[in-house]
Amino acid sequence: MPFANDDGVELWYDISGAGEPLVLSGGFGLLDDQFAKIRPLLTPQLQVIDWHYRGAGRSDRAWPGGYPLDRWVDDLAVILDHVGLPAVHLWGTSTGAPLSVRFAARYPDRVKSLITYPGVFSSPAGRRMFQLFQEVAETFGYGALGRLTQWIGCAEHNVFGGLANELAVFEIESFQRNFTLASLAKTLDTFAHTDLTADVAKLRMPVLVLMGNSGQLGADMPNQRAALEAFTRHCPQAEVKLIDEGGGTYHMIEQPEQTAPVVIDFVQTHA
Repeated sequence: MPFANDDGVELWYDISGAGEPLVLSGGFGLLDDQFAKIRPLLTPQLQVIDWHYRGAGRSDRAWPGGYPLDRWVDDLAVILDHVGLPAVHLWGTSTGAPLSVRFAARYPDRVKSLITYPGVFSSPAGRRMFQLFQEVAETFGYGALGRLTQWIGCAEHNVFGGLANELAVFEIESFQRNFTLASLAKTLDTFAHTDLTADVAKLRMPVLVLMGNSGQLGADMPNQRAALEAFTRHCPQAEVKLIDEGGGTYHMIEQPEQTAPVVIDFVQTHA
């Protein structure tokens, strides 16, 4: 497996496909697994870069300094320097969205375009949710956490169907691979205290807000609609695309055939 080394810390990455370079940043429990269904639809036309920040997945877990967001943003810069990519497109969803927005705000010359989920503003409800995730994992294990996050992420019509069970197993296996309970706690604490209002206002590159319209994290929910409106208010040049019958952050899993052309067209338009 390929790694970039940052003063002894090994940072995992993987590159597949050919074309315009697109960095994928998935949610805290899934990481690159979040794009498993859609990646084969992207790589014939795009060069896809997957990566893991320190403390998660295949990157080094032992990091005594904690996991501040800027440290993870710099991890991505280290990887891009290592592979010789001066400028890329970014696609971040779920907790990968704050990572991508922060990178774009700090390194605007390195970002050709940005695709993101609008949930990049902290709130008391969000902090309570992340605390709940940690308590569920510590009390009942990753099996219970996977069932909870699956319900939150997927589209409404999939909550009680066969796909819901598949998604729960998928999440549980990803959690087990990607985190210890200790690293999960530090990761959730970082994302629970993130407010990128100022960063969103700094974005000058082409921006696409991409999300599903269904489920607890979908655009049909009042709180997510409010997050979308706040994002576009601070970043008025942003385009918005809603994926029908897709979960807010699971549309690339549930509706990959509908999502892939949107991503490919946006990236190639802003090459």
